Amino acid sequence: MSDRMDVEAQEREIQRRWHQAHAARFDAEADKPELSWRDRYMSPHADEARPFLDALRRSRDLHAFQSGTAKWVRSFSSGYAGTAGQMIINQITKMSPDPDASVTVLLDALTTPADLLDAMRKIRVLADHLQHIRVGAHPSPKRAPFVASYYWGLDAPGAWPVAWPKSTDYVEYCTGSPGDEDQGERYAELYSFAMEVDGDPLRFEQVAAWWADGRPVVMHESLCDRARLREGANKRADDPALYLANARALVAAAHHIGGTLEVEVAEAAGRTLKAQKPAVMWDAVWPRGDVWIDWRVPGRFGLAVRVWLNGRGLAIGLRPYPDGEARGTERAVEVIEASRLPGYEILAGGASRIGKDVGFVGGGSGEVVYARWFDRAALQALDFRAEVLQTARDVAPLIASLNGDVPSNQEHDALADAAAEFKATTGYPTPGHDQDNADRRDFAKLLDPDELEIVDRAELRRIWNTGRYGGTGPMSSLNTSLRDADEAEYHRIIQTFSYLCWGADAPATRIDRVLEEEDLRVKGFGESVIMKMLAITQPEQFITVYPYTGPKGKLRMLKLLGIPAPTASSRGELQVASNDALRARLDRFFPGDALGVGAFLYWYAERDELPVVQPVLDPLDDLAEELLVDRSFLDDVVALLEDKKQIVLYGPPGTGKTYFARKLAEVLVPDAARRPIVQFHPSTSYEDFFEGYRPETDAEGVMTYRLQRGPLADLAARASDAPGRRHLMIIDEINRANLPKVLGEMLFLFEYRNTPVRTLYRPDDPFELSKDIWFIGTMNTADRSIALVDAALRRRFHFIPFFPNHGPMAGLLDRWLERQGEPAWVGEIVAQVNDELEQELGGPHLQLGPSHFMKRGLDKGVLRRIWEYDIEPFIEDQFFGDPARIARFRFTQVWARFSELAAESIGEDTVLDQAAGLETVG
Repeated sequence: MSDRMDVEAQEREIQRRWHQAHAARFDAEADKPELSWRDRYMSPHADEARPFLDALRRSRDLHAFQSGTAKWVRSFSSGYAGTAGQMIINQITKMSPDPDASVTVLLDALTTPADLLDAMRKIRVLADHLQHIRVGAHPSPKRAPFVASYYWGLDAPGAWPVAWPKSTDYVEYCTGSPGDEDQGERYAELYSFAMEVDGDPLRFEQVAAWWADGRPVVMHESLCDRARLREGANKRADDPALYLANARALVAAAHHIGGTLEVEVAEAAGRTLKAQKPAVMWDAVWPRGDVWIDWRVPGRFGLAVRVWLNGRGLAIGLRPYPDGEARGTERAVEVIEASRLPGYEILAGGASRIGKDVGFVGGGSGEVVYARWFDRAALQALDFRAEVLQTARDVAPLIASLNGDVPSNQEHDALADAAAEFKATTGYPTPGHDQDNADRRDFAKLLDPDELEIVDRAELRRIWNTGRYGGTGPMSSLNTSLRDADEAEYHRIIQTFSYLCWGADAPATRIDRVLEEEDLRVKGFGESVIMKMLAITQPEQFITVYPYTGPKGKLRMLKLLGIPAPTASSRGELQVASNDALRARLDRFFPGDALGVGAFLYWYAERDELPVVQPVLDPLDDLAEELLVDRSFLDDVVALLEDKKQIVLYGPPGTGKTYFARKLAEVLVPDAARRPIVQFHPSTSYEDFFEGYRPETDAEGVMTYRLQRGPLADLAARASDAPGRRHLMIIDEINRANLPKVLGEMLFLFEYRNTPVRTLYRPDDPFELSKDIWFIGTMNTADRSIALVDAALRRRFHFIPFFPNHGPMAGLLDRWLERQGEPAWVGEIVAQVNDELEQELGGPHLQLGPSHFMKRGLDKGVLRRIWEYDIEPFIEDQFFGDPARIARFRFTQVWARFSELAAESIGEDTVLDQAAGLETVG
C-alpha cells in the first residue's frame, strides 16, 4: 500500500511540474487579450442560464427548454452550440421515449453539484440516460461531462472546471489517461488536475486551449523524472501496474511532439519522414520507463531521426539500425565513422556492445544511436525544437547513405527550377495552405476510429463538401446516401469509412474492396472522396491529387513529369502506384508535404496548358500605341494593380473605360478563361456575383437547392487550381449595384488576400481570395459620383480618372483622328463643348466621351446624326427641366458657335476634301 501511495504522490508531483512548464510557456508566449475568452463571452451571459432551468422545473416542457437554449447558445460565442454540447440536448429531446424522465435527468445533471462525489454521480446518471436512449452512435455518453459541467461553470466558474473537449485532451496528454469509460471518473480526473495540479480552473482552461490550438512543443526535466520513476522497479519486485500511468504519460508526450514536428523535421531532412511513438509496454508485463520519438524513413523500420530520453537526459540524433541486416549495426557504424559530425557520438542502447553507455535500456539487441547528448540539467534552457531540426539537417546525408539513395551528381534536375519558380510565384506556403493543413488535422479527428462512431453527419459531410485540403467536386449522391440512411445503414457506412482509413489490409486492397464489395460499397463514395480520406488520415503517403484519370488526375501528372504509367490491374493498385511514383519524384522538393506536392502538380499542369506564343519584348509598348496613351500611364496602371490588386476606371460615358480595361486585360492575362467580364446592375446580388443556392430538380422531379458558384467563386476556384497564375476580372458599371450588399465578405478579402474567412453560405469552409486575382472596375460618373461610393470600398481600390479634357485621356480623340486621317475639327468641336459643359455643371463628370466620335468617314452629316441621336438625349437628361440650356447644346446652336469660331479649320478640311472629289461640309 505504501509503495502505491508513494508512486501516486510522485506521479502527481510530476504532473504538476509538467503542467507548470506549459503554463510558463503560455505566460511567456500567448497573445493574451485584456479579458479572457470566458470573461468576454461566457461571463456576461452566465445569469441567462438559470431562468431556463427554472422554467424547466416549473413547466417540465422539454421542447421549450431545447428550443430556448438552442437559440440562446447561438446568440453569443458560447462554445456550446456544437456537437458536444447543445446537439446532445437536441438529441435527448428528439429521441427520448419518455420526455418526463429526460427532464428529471437534465434538471439533476445541469444543477450545480454539492461536491465532487455528487458531480460524478450526476455525470454517471446523465451518461447512463444517454446510453439508454441511444440509437446507433447518438447521443454519445462521452459527451455527458461537458454537457453538465458547462452549466456548472456558468454558475460557479471558480469551483467547477468545464470539461471542454480541449481541456479533456490536455489532461489526457499530461497524465496519459486513456479516457476512462466511466464518465464520472473522467470528470474526476479533470477536476483533480484543474483544482490540485493547477489550482485555478480558469487559468487551467486557458492553458489547455492554448495548447490545443497552438500545439506547442515542450521539453522539460520532469519527463526525465518520469523515466527515473520506473528505474529499478522490476528489481524491487514492484507491482508493474503502478507504473502504467507513468508509461502512458511518456508515450502521450512522444505522440504529441512527434506529430507536431513531423512536417518540420521532414523539411529539415529534405525527405518524407513519418513520426512514430513507442508502445506503452516494454513487454507483456512491464510498462516502459524510457521514451523515444522517431521520424522514420517510410518503409524502413530502423532508419530515423530519433529523440531518446531517460532519467539522465536526452539524446537527439540518428537511429541508424538497418532492418534485419546481418552485422547491420557494425555496417552502420562504418558509414558513420566515415562521415563524423562534430558534437555527435555513438551511444549504446539495449544490449549493444558498441557505444557510450548513457543508461538506455530496451530497444533491442545491438542497437545504437548516433546523437548529441544533453544532460537533464541542460533541458531547462534547451531550444528543443531548434535542436531537433538542426539534427535533422545534420544527419540527412547519413540517412541518404544508409538508405542507399543514388548520389545527386547527375545532370541538373529541371523540376528543381520548376519547384523554385512555383514557390517564388505563389509564395508557397501561403496562409491558405496553412489553413488547409489545419483543416486536415480537424478532418483527421472526425475520422479517428473513436470519433467516427459519434460524429454528427453534417460534420462528416464537411470532408467532401468543402474545398479544404483539396476539392473532390460535387458529391450529391454521397450526401443523399448519408442523409437518407437509417441508423443501421449509417452504421454500415461508418464501418466502411473506418475500414478504408484504418483497416489492416494494404491501401490498394482497401480501395478495391470499398469500390467493389457489396457489404462495403456506398452509393456516391467514389475514388475522389476515397483518396481524400486516405490523404487526410495518411498524409505521409497520399498526396492531394485525388482522381486517377482526367485533366486533373494522376495519370496526366505522371505524363507531365515523364514517369511511366503503372501497369497494375485494379483501380486501387493504380491509385496507390501512381500516388507513390509522384510522391517519390517530388519528395526532395516538398519533403513531408503532401499538400505541397499536390499544389505544385496542379500549378505545373496549368503551366503546361498555356498556349505557346512568340515572346513579345514589351507588350505594353504595343498596347500604348494601340490605345493612343503614354506608356508611362500604362506603367502607372499596372503598378496600381500590383499594389492593391484592384482599380476602378471612372469618368463620363464614352471615354473608353471598358475598351481600355479589356485591352489591358488581354495583355496582362492572355488566357481568356482567366479574365472574365461581369456587369453589375441594380438587381445584381451577392448570390449572382459570388455564390448562392439555386433550385434544381432531381431525377424523380423533386425540387432541391444546390449551392452554385457565381463568377467570382468560379474564378477563385480556377486560381486555387493554378497558383501563381494571374487571373483578372473586369467588373463593368461597378457603381450600378448596391456594393456593400453584393460584395459582402469580399470587401474584407479585397484588402486581406490569402486570409481565410467564413462566408455566408460556407460557414464551415473558410474561403480566401488569392493574391493572384486582380480586378478592374469601370464606373460611369454620369450615373453616380465617386463621392457617393462607400468609403470602405474607396479605400480598397485605386481610382483612375478618365476625362476627355484632363489627364491621360486629354487629346485622345485628336490623336485618333490624326491617325485615321479624319477631320481635326471634329476634335476641336468636342473639346469646345466639353469646356462649356464643365463650366455649366461645375466639373468634368458629365463631359462627352471621345468614343462617340471615333468613327470612319466623319463629316458634318455624320456628326449631326451622332449629335442628335447620342449626345442630345444625354444633354436632355443632365439639364432636365431647363429648356434654355438644353437648346444651347442642340447641334444647330453648337455648329453655329463652332463654325463661327473655327471657320478656318472647317475651310481647310473642305478644300482638301473637294480636291479629292468629296463634299464633306455643306
